[in-house]
Amino acid sequence: MSVMHVGRTDADNVDVIELTDAQFDAAKKRALNSLGLTYDELAEQARRREFSSPRAHMLWVAIGGQEH
Repeated sequence: MSVMHVGRTDADNVDVIELTDAQFDAAKKRALNSLGLTYDELAEQARRREFSSPRAHMLWVAIGGQEH
């Protein structure tokens, strides 16, 4: 994992964290587990546009379409 600083000045720098594929997959799995959902269940919620929680919706925004 690496952190890059992106921005025009010191006042508005933004940290960007880059993950390896393995790190992303592990984070995705932990997030799904914390919600008690599988990827397929979350995808079904997205298809219906009826999420079980705001956290589930935020997770879909972050990982939707990233099954593998």
